[in-house]
Amino acid sequence: MDQISRSRRPALLVALAAGCSLLASAAAANDTESTVQSVEGSPIADALAQVPEDVRTYDIHISTLASPYMQGRVPGTEGHERAKDYIEWHLRDAGLTPAFEDADGNPFASYRQPFPLSGTWTVQSESLAAMMGNQKIELAAEDDYMLTGLGQNGEGTGEVVFVGYGIENGPDGYNNLEGIDSLEGKIAVMFRFEPMDENGQSQWAERGWSGRAGFANKVGSVADLDPAGIIIINPPGSADNRANRLNRARGRARADVPVMMMSYEAGDRVLEAMGSDMTMMELRQHADEDASSKALGFQISMTGEAERESLMAENVGGVIRGVGDLADEWIVVGAHLDHLGMGYFGSRSGPGELHPGADDNASGTAALLLIADRLGAAMANSTEPRRSILIMGFDAEESGLNGSFYYTRNPIADIEDHVLMVNWDMIGRITNERVLVAGGFTGEGLSDFIQPYLATSGLEPVVPETMSGASDHTPFYRVGVPVLFSIIADFHSDYHTPADTVWKINRVGAVKTVHMYEDIVAAAATRPERFRFISPEEQAAQQEAAAQANQPQITVFVGVVVDAEADGEGVVLAEISDDSPASQAGLQDGDRLVRWDGQKLTDANAWRELLAGHSAGDTVNIGVKRGDDEVTLSITLAGR
Repeated sequence: MDQISRSRRPALLVALAAGCSLLASAAAANDTESTVQSVEGSPIADALAQVPEDVRTYDIHISTLASPYMQGRVPGTEGHERAKDYIEWHLRDAGLTPAFEDADGNPFASYRQPFPLSGTWTVQSESLAAMMGNQKIELAAEDDYMLTGLGQNGEGTGEVVFVGYGIENGPDGYNNLEGIDSLEGKIAVMFRFEPMDENGQSQWAERGWSGRAGFANKVGSVADLDPAGIIIINPPGSADNRANRLNRARGRARADVPVMMMSYEAGDRVLEAMGSDMTMMELRQHADEDASSKALGFQISMTGEAERESLMAENVGGVIRGVGDLADEWIVVGAHLDHLGMGYFGSRSGPGELHPGADDNASGTAALLLIADRLGAAMANSTEPRRSILIMGFDAEESGLNGSFYYTRNPIADIEDHVLMVNWDMIGRITNERVLVAGGFTGEGLSDFIQPYLATSGLEPVVPETMSGASDHTPFYRVGVPVLFSIIADFHSDYHTPADTVWKINRVGAVKTVHMYEDIVAAAATRPERFRFISPEEQAAQQEAAAQANQPQITVFVGVVVDAEADGEGVVLAEISDDSPASQAGLQDGDRLVRWDGQKLTDANAWRELLAGHSAGDTVNIGVKRGDDEVTLSITLAGR
């Protein structure tokens, strides 16, 4: 990467987002930009000629980071290594010095901070055969079936028991496991998803699947009956495209025995070879109408062996050294550099296709490189007392905020000397100039301090009263560091899918966000006083006092009953009223409401505060967790 010169940066340009009018409006504010003569038949060059240099630079960064060459930036891949190399080169090129100790323990000698992850999961061997008497059929691995990460290594042989969809808590008493005391010595076979109608869609959900369709609960329920092995079959006739492909499902194991996934075509060949008078479609129709289990009259033998290998990830960071009495205090500006690769974990649409992660979070990483260049240049010769600034790309955020948690436990200076943390996660799809700016309430005076910069940003910042989103700011917040967090205010359905592509990025809005935070960080670096951390308990007390003084008046009707005893973040909907805005939007009993108008919901109180700001007729985009899936819906609120 060191061989790439500044003069070659334009050669990295891959694409520019549609919407040249947005780009042209940004150029009006930059009188120093020279006008480039239009070239016939070159609309992208024309668009680039109309925007400031920062937008062109940002475009290069995000187009590079979200290109297929980076392989979705998932830890353990060559593309991920390329992305880290790219980030390190640009931090060094911007004049930032190394942030971390090297392998010999020398401080501030490396741009990398390595840390261990749980590792990769690689299949070593797998086999599956069905037999009855002298009849035997062996299936082809990867074409007919594949071992999944939902179980453990081992082997199992036994009589086959069909357990429908493996669901024990369906509506109207639907229970595939009723009457089964044990599956010891048996191979349990079940369909993916849940009972379907004649169109191959859920009987229990108006859109998509209910929370009962996910792997975790189904496999866990069947595993509790102690089978020798479990096989999940993609159901025939499903309207869900995922039924046309097999899935390694590399997530957390839910059973202590091997768990395979099989195609329904392979299932039909097995039934025919074993002399069964049923087909996969007939078994599906039985399970759609009747929850009872069936012994299929033949045996299956299955083996699976996979290996989890240790994997190292790396935060990548550079330092702008402070000056004078404030130099030993630190401001961190961060964004996560990783994404989902081919979608084998965390995908909302299924694995096997490249997830570029343009908005999530090449947009934030590109912003890091831009602010590093701007702040590095602005502060290079400044002698005014100021705090040190650490600009860092966090690794392995998608698998559990691993990089940021590791840093807060292994900081480059005492964590008590960290006075502010700024985090960007998905700032690339800003619409109507709306970007969320959360966390002003985490430091005394912080909200008032940032207000002038928000007002002059050219954006319309959305400022929530509670902490929004769980991203790399969260570990800092938990150890007592004031935080600011920005994400798009209007969520989009491309999140965690292959459709999160670079051509959809609003480069101009993202660069406005960078400029806004550049001013905030530069001013915070020279502010004599620190922002005293306000703990969550203190915030709650302040909010309760404010709520008692001015109870929010909710004038809109949603049509739900909230499960007040549910654990975890979000709002669990216990009951949906008929003919209500909620039912018309496709919400279902058991849904967990996790996002509202681009903001992450922490609990019902936070939701009430947001509802108080709405009027009848407002249409809101919402995120709903159903089992292992997250779906995006739109709800139009009614009056009370």
